[in-house]
Amino acid sequence: MGKRVMILAVALSFCLIGCSAEEEEKEITIWSFTDEGEYAVEAFVEEHPDVKVNFQFIPSSQYETKLRSALSTGIRAPDVFALEAQYVRKFIDHPSLESLSEAPYDAEALIDSHYEYIQGMERDSNGDVRAVGYQGTTGGVYFRRDLAKEYLGTDDPKEVSEMIETWDDVFSISKRVYEESGGTVHGLPNWNSIGQVQDALVNQAWVVDDKLIIDQAKRDVLDLVDQAIEADALAMLDDWSPGWTASMQQGSVLFYPGPSWYLQHVLQSNAPETSGLWGLASGPAAFSGGGTFYSVYSGSDNKDLAWEFVKMYGFDVDFLQNLAVDEQYYTSHRGANEGVADEITSDFLAGQNYFEFFNEESENVQAVVRSSFDGDINDIFNELMGSYAKGNFRSQEEFWQRFKRDVQTYFPELTIE
Repeated sequence: MGKRVMILAVALSFCLIGCSAEEEEKEITIWSFTDEGEYAVEAFVEEHPDVKVNFQFIPSSQYETKLRSALSTGIRAPDVFALEAQYVRKFIDHPSLESLSEAPYDAEALIDSHYEYIQGMERDSNGDVRAVGYQGTTGGVYFRRDLAKEYLGTDDPKEVSEMIETWDDVFSISKRVYEESGGTVHGLPNWNSIGQVQDALVNQAWVVDDKLIIDQAKRDVLDLVDQAIEADALAMLDDWSPGWTASMQQGSVLFYPGPSWYLQHVLQSNAPETSGLWGLASGPAAFSGGGTFYSVYSGSDNKDLAWEFVKMYGFDVDFLQNLAVDEQYYTSHRGANEGVADEITSDFLAGQNYFEFFNEESENVQAVVRSSFDGDINDIFNELMGSYAKGNFRSQEEFWQRFKRDVQTYFPELTIE
């Protein structure tokens, strides 16, 4: 009898160990620099109640460094991790990112559902899918309807779009508005209103074959900023500064170029009492801004579950349409956006159907070639451009000399002519 009890006890202990191991396999860890992922985690757990998801929100200031260390060492590395558009190219070719194009993932069969400019960020240098986007970051020109009525004679988004098809149009309107308002209203908040649109027009990355390349679209930024200053178009308000947010509340700037998330995370959050005073128009060029992508860690023991989460977040139409409706969130998925466009309008935009607007604009945003250097070199360019716009350089030539010097200091391995 004693022997049988012992055998049963041993068998039970093996069962418990096996069950425990099985439970451990039903667990994934996800890292992100934004808490937006919590919505997706809730939806994923509803569909997979037997899976424990450890979602870790790490502040942006620490995220990139912490992620790089975890992926390089493999110590406590997450199964799934988010990448911001600004630095996704730094990671995209690293072997720690699982290639998702082929079996068992077959992302290649899914990727065409995303807009072309999103796909440009999702593929590595060899064309393999290593990151999946869920966010559509298509841009437009947000404008104050009250100012448009007063100075343009209309607040109809389509009519306003026809009035600002070129930068010359924007600067001409800005000059007139500045004069007619007695210098109290500017056309644009700052130089970056021009810079972010031009960034979508570059044809070459900052670095090609370890050599610095200055694309014509970037060179044009200086000419355009010179023209804008001449037309008194710029309010000289730094992005994210108190003056910048105050201008949205006060109505001292007519046009604010920005991506889809600008509506919720900039205008609505900084100027909630101005609801109904805004419209959305197309400007001199289609563009995008920012974006979040998710990748699977190639060293993960739970790649199947990790992929299930990433696949849901990027390609599950039902989930993405719920995200769009519940959160007024424009997604990366063409079909999902088209399926709910009719039912999504914004009271903040005076009832405008902005999903329809972005659906049209998204098809015109070109996929921009990036290199692993682009994020850091863009930071250098943007910082110096802020100084240039304030008149701290005597000439464009002096600007470019300083730019090349700073890039060479930061990246001594590059050839710079």
